[in-house]
Amino acid sequence: MSTPTERIVKLIPQLPAKDIPIAERFVEARDFCSLKELVDSAIYKVKKSQKSLEPKEEYKNIDLEELSRLKSEVDSYLVILGDDEEPNEDDETDFNQELEDIY
Repeated sequence: MSTPTERIVKLIPQLPAKDIPIAERFVEARDFCSLKELVDSAIYKVKKSQKSLEPKEEYKNIDLEELSRLKSEVDSYLVILGDDEEPNEDDETDFNQELEDIY
């Protein structure tokens, strides 16, 4: 049986292409709270895009079921780590700043 991090790493390719390297860095840094935010954001964007009349090409072929599995694995692992609290405003600001720095 695989470990939670192995299952998470295996599912990371289910993310939109531009999010994959970010997710890999979060796993490498063991920053699973930021990974959770990234996955939640990706799910929101994919759902919104796929429901629109003109879905964005980058989200068209994303498998929401597999992306939901990734979310479940990350959420479960955060519970195990005892880090399942909602991020506070400062955490969210830091996360958004990191994304801005990357792009």
